[in-house]
Amino acid sequence: MAKTKGLKHLVSSFSHPPTYPDGELHAQRCANCGHEYRGNYCPRCSQQAGDGRITWKWVGKSILDVWGMDSRSLPSTLLQLLWRPGHLINDYIGGHRQICYKPVNMLFIVGLAYLVVMHLTGQDTIAFAINVDGDPKDKYNTLLHTAYTWMADNPGWTMLIQTMLMIVPTYIVFRFAPRNPRLTLPENIFIQLFMSTLMILVSLTGIASKWITTILIPVYYYISYRQLFGYNFWSTSWRLAVCFMVWIVLALYIIVVAIVVGVYVSKSSWSVLSVLAGLGILSSIVVLLTAIPLALAYLIGRKTATKR
Repeated sequence: MAKTKGLKHLVSSFSHPPTYPDGELHAQRCANCGHEYRGNYCPRCSQQAGDGRITWKWVGKSILDVWGMDSRSLPSTLLQLLWRPGHLINDYIGGHRQICYKPVNMLFIVGLAYLVVMHLTGQDTIAFAINVDGDPKDKYNTLLHTAYTWMADNPGWTMLIQTMLMIVPTYIVFRFAPRNPRLTLPENIFIQLFMSTLMILVSLTGIASKWITTILIPVYYYISYRQLFGYNFWSTSWRLAVCFMVWIVLALYIIVVAIVVGVYVSKSSWSVLSVLAGLGILSSIVVLLTAIPLALAYLIGRKTATKR
């Protein structure tokens, strides 16, 4: 019975933002500035109530605070991100900042941990091999090698750059969602910060099987977006499919542009005009492939929103 009650409490703590105790009712004097007040923090200098002489408890708390082991605990935030990702993001952008570890710090700590785990397990941090046996003077080969090496050594930044391509599609496609309608672009940036961390955590399953990772990535995106935006199964699925399609087109566009520029740098026989013309045609195709589905999704979302 006690175990069941404990499990229910754990689930409840992940489902709702935590509550905070009221400050002491009696007046106290701040040890820092001498101001007399009631509450948890001094209103003059912001020092926490109860701070005075250093004790072993204070030493332990200071060490744990490096990892945010309080209401902003890193382990607690990661568990919530895996258990209820959309609800956690919703809490954060809704103003409940103290329940969550700082998203930017969390991303790079998790990225560093991912890098360490991959090296300890002998896994490749990138899913493709790089041919570096060619001519060392080949600028194209050197460019790719430098880029891929940087991606392997900086998984946090790499995942952040990849998920940032989802900002605009999410902003447009889910513009009129039942829950959190009209999210701003800055809010969408923080949504993708959380998603970047979540995708790195999911990528750790690649140690066991790459197929598990491939399956979990869209599944977690679906769970997160459904919890965050409040659409039903089909409405969330087709909107997320549009976002993924746009993401793929933009990612391929960036890769092709990088290759074209790399080849142009290594082979001076290419004229500037031919490169610009080719990139212009490619850019026009990309605009059509992204603008049309985004516009249709936006119009559908707007029309269905007026009916609710």
